[in-house]
Amino acid sequence: MPSAHTKVNSSWRALHSSEGTPFLDVLRGELGLNSTKEGCREGDCGACAVLVGERVGGAVRYRAMPSCLLAAGELQNKHCISLEGLVEGADGGPTPVMRAFLEENASQCGFCTPGFIISLTSWLAEPRVPDMAGALRAVDGNLCRCTGYAAIRRAAARLVKEFARLPLDPKERLRALVNAKVLPRSVLEYIEESAVATAAAGATAVSGAAPAGGAVTVGGGTDFYVRNPEPEEGFAPFITRSMPEFSRIRERSEGGQAWLDVGAAVSVSDFFASPEVRRAVPGIERFETAFASILIRNLATIGGNIANASPVADITSMLLALRARLSIVERARVSSAGAGGLDGAPARAVPLENFFLGYKKLDLRPGEVLAGIHIPLGRDSAARLFSFEKASKRKNLDIAAVNTAISFSLIDGRFTDVGVSLGGVAPVPTLCQPAIDALEGQRCDLSNASRLAALARMAAQSARDAVHPIGDVRGSEEYRRRMVHQLMLAHFVRLFESSGIAEELFP
Repeated sequence: MPSAHTKVNSSWRALHSSEGTPFLDVLRGELGLNSTKEGCREGDCGACAVLVGERVGGAVRYRAMPSCLLAAGELQNKHCISLEGLVEGADGGPTPVMRAFLEENASQCGFCTPGFIISLTSWLAEPRVPDMAGALRAVDGNLCRCTGYAAIRRAAARLVKEFARLPLDPKERLRALVNAKVLPRSVLEYIEESAVATAAAGATAVSGAAPAGGAVTVGGGTDFYVRNPEPEEGFAPFITRSMPEFSRIRERSEGGQAWLDVGAAVSVSDFFASPEVRRAVPGIERFETAFASILIRNLATIGGNIANASPVADITSMLLALRARLSIVERARVSSAGAGGLDGAPARAVPLENFFLGYKKLDLRPGEVLAGIHIPLGRDSAARLFSFEKASKRKNLDIAAVNTAISFSLIDGRFTDVGVSLGGVAPVPTLCQPAIDALEGQRCDLSNASRLAALARMAAQSARDAVHPIGDVRGSEEYRRRMVHQLMLAHFVRLFESSGIAEELFP
């Protein structure tokens, strides 16, 4: 039985590899498409990147993803474009992105080049005005071991200039890129085919696949496939990203409390891009690039980051500070027709801080799956302030030694609904109740930097005194304790920069 019905380049294919097979192996093995390269097999080099097209709501979008971490079963009714497919659109010659690489000498040994081409093509497909910041962000997950980055920058700058006037409407954007031979005509075909399939399916989105029967639950696979790069033949996990009802973000009210519901299969990219999330947590989008590369963010899920149970998970730290709750359902009750998951199956509610029972141990019973995350909304979302900080060997693309987040509202000039999380200081990510108690109800006097700095020091010292971390390769016990103190101060500097607090804290 085919694992997925997928449009690969210009043809629909019934994939015969098992649902849990990394799509990189499907491309190179089953389909014989060898332009997609196997590099690190951990999603960190970008050599295996492919374009994945899917219909979300009323629009089709194409995004680059690392095929080494992408389960074949997730591609049900989606469109995958490899380098061979891009060449088809240019009548067998180079696309404009390829030509920019060629003429700017941006390809040296050539091994990384297919991934760079895919990532920059994905960037052009985004309905935004092209600029260098966006181009460089698009390739932050691509490595060139020949160190050809200056030439790659020149190629990107050339594309910024050449495509400065692309339409911002998503469908017209894709059509313009097809006409410019950046994308193949199969993109326009897929837009029509997916629209027909969605209409025929009624309430079931075209991206929905029937849930697999395997015992293993996989979100984006960005951690699972690093630990299991070559799963055994026939491996068929339950893939949450294939479940439409696990991929929604919506606001609701219940019992006088407003909530923001985030499906567990929402990707990290979609979480930070969501207007509802940005409205609920103003400024949270500033911290997106602290989480991995854009290739990983396009594939990784919010639920997967939580269920991975890392003591220093970035998304978990943010959600802890936001006092999130979880919905957990029986996997057998979930239906791809939309009758289960967040809407139909009876859910068990668990506060996020109670979900972690010990190192890599979760309050998740046999047969259960994390379905959704629920963020409480205060009386005035615009009054909420939020900050996230992490200490790692590299500024970006690295696992933190320590991370921390803080969330609160300023109501009548006082700290209200305070949440403070700490990661990397215990076997599980934690809420820091002493720091919360130090701030809750305190007056926030923005006109008195000295008083505000004293409050920051008190909260920072409370957090430092509350932790008893271990030492490991990422940092000693004392280093982690000091970083908790300094990162707490950094929250106040970030959130109250105009008050003069930085000069008070660091004269």
